[in-house]
Amino acid sequence: MSQFVWPGSVSVAPAFPRTYTQDTYSFSDIVSFPKGAHALKIGGSLARLEENFDFAGLGSAVQLLSWPDFLLRLDALHNDTGMYSNVFASRDAFDLLNRELTGWESALFVQHSYRIRPSLTLNLGLRYKRLGQFGDELGRNSSFDVSKAIAHSPPSGSLDGYIAASNFPGDLPPGVLRAKNTFGTYGEGQDTIAPRIGFAWQVLPRTSQLALRGGYGIYYYRPTGQTSAQSILGAPFSVSRVSTGLANAVATFEASFVQPFPTPSFPEFEPYSITTKSTVNALAPRFCPAMVHQFWLNTPVEVKQTWLLEIGYVGARGTHLQRLRSLNQALDASPDNPINGVTSNTVAYIGSRVPIPGILSDSLREIESEGNSRYNGLEASLTKRLGHGLQFLASYTFSKTLDTDGANINGTAAGNSLTLGDQNSPTQRWGRASFDRTHRFVLNETWSLPSPSGRLKRAILGGWDFAAVVTIQSGSALTLSATNANNVFGISTDRAQLSRTCSKHQLVKGGSVKSKLGGYFNTACFASPSIIGADGIGTTFGNSATGLVDGPGQAKLNLAFSKTVVLRWPVDRSNLEFRAEFFNALNHTSLRIPTQVSHRQPSASSVARL
Repeated sequence: MSQFVWPGSVSVAPAFPRTYTQDTYSFSDIVSFPKGAHALKIGGSLARLEENFDFAGLGSAVQLLSWPDFLLRLDALHNDTGMYSNVFASRDAFDLLNRELTGWESALFVQHSYRIRPSLTLNLGLRYKRLGQFGDELGRNSSFDVSKAIAHSPPSGSLDGYIAASNFPGDLPPGVLRAKNTFGTYGEGQDTIAPRIGFAWQVLPRTSQLALRGGYGIYYYRPTGQTSAQSILGAPFSVSRVSTGLANAVATFEASFVQPFPTPSFPEFEPYSITTKSTVNALAPRFCPAMVHQFWLNTPVEVKQTWLLEIGYVGARGTHLQRLRSLNQALDASPDNPINGVTSNTVAYIGSRVPIPGILSDSLREIESEGNSRYNGLEASLTKRLGHGLQFLASYTFSKTLDTDGANINGTAAGNSLTLGDQNSPTQRWGRASFDRTHRFVLNETWSLPSPSGRLKRAILGGWDFAAVVTIQSGSALTLSATNANNVFGISTDRAQLSRTCSKHQLVKGGSVKSKLGGYFNTACFASPSIIGADGIGTTFGNSATGLVDGPGQAKLNLAFSKTVVLRWPVDRSNLEFRAEFFNALNHTSLRIPTQVSHRQPSASSVARL
């Protein structure tokens, strides 16, 4: 059974047994050397990581853009469009899915804490860490180096660009490189050096009520096993087929996939040439771990006894973040800049304007580590330490996160969906990350009610505790996505086009959140993408920004009441506790993120044949 996807509506998928086995064997130790105003720590660790994948299958997928498409289910010849089938996209794969991934991780660090004077302490640290990439014991890892691919391949096809692991079983065909490791990549970025510095300063010499603390550090993060598993869909142990838009014009609902089905004999590399419509799924050969520069400065102030106020700034700059991008987007052709002999941009000649003819424009898909992000946040908290039975912590954060691929962080980083919009322009995709929330307030409190005097009153009114957690936060950033079927660069996963007749605040309908259940967005603010093709059909990318509007905000109150009864049986300190908890006690509805605006240029689903 195939997976059926209606963007902005529903997705129906079959379930295949999948087994992930993860084992980690680690050893670590730290030695400390305190002496006077100095404290030295030296430590290290060693770990072996094992991740085994055993998939029964991946299945296939069919994408329809609307329910009318589902009812028509015709190819382009019979639905009066002449260009697009009602089945907009079809995807299937044939693979050897087992992997036995192993990797090593080691670290050494030294940290020196120096109390320069009673009011000032300085911390210096340096960490070396080797984040070894995952190799496959079965020799099935691979990657694809676009820089080595041939733009003008012979009619028989080319395999230039493919890279196989060093333990690939057997001889490699001409054009395929053998890596020097079992990762199937160039193995870059495994050795990391991370300096760190911090300080704490008691500002006022005669009191500890005011202090200043800050620091800076570089941190590296190991890629997940999901990243290494990307090559499962890549040659030579997989054949993936993706047909989107024009390439899927002959598909019907009853015959959604290109016939005949391939009968590969693995391992098998698929040559690409001007006559093929190949798909490449791979891990970028220069993939490396993510790196984050983090810096902070805060001021704790003891406003009165047991009360502490903290105000601070936290910033972070992320580089080498992982994302899924197509590296074969069609180029902009003109008489002054011909592409493979083509001098104008048309939908019909998308395949002739790609950097590597023979590979579809949206189907040279690589997990790469080229993303960037920025985070800036103002953090404030008020802490009441336990006194008279009461303690609480109130925290507020005002922040903003920007990212080169922020539209769908989870899907793009996991390799499940392409970054939205122009694949070759990080600036065009730059905007608020999908998890960004401008405001967030959290209050945690516990209160032990005082017990009255008198045995009977204490038995009834004593031993009560009350706890509450209040969370109020603004909605997460939303990117308005739309299917751009006529995109002249061959990328249909795009952001929506704004009509320029509305302000930013008019994009979301006014009123309460519940009043927007039938429609969150003002559809009059959207239009079809601008036509720039010489054929009068091809469109440019949508002009809406990443993370343009906010989704519904959330407010939640959780309560807990407990009563402790002292029994002194069966032992002297025995007691019995009655507890009641109320999650979302005020029954405040928390709504999910609205689906995207389904506004697109006229195509198969808008043909009036129903």
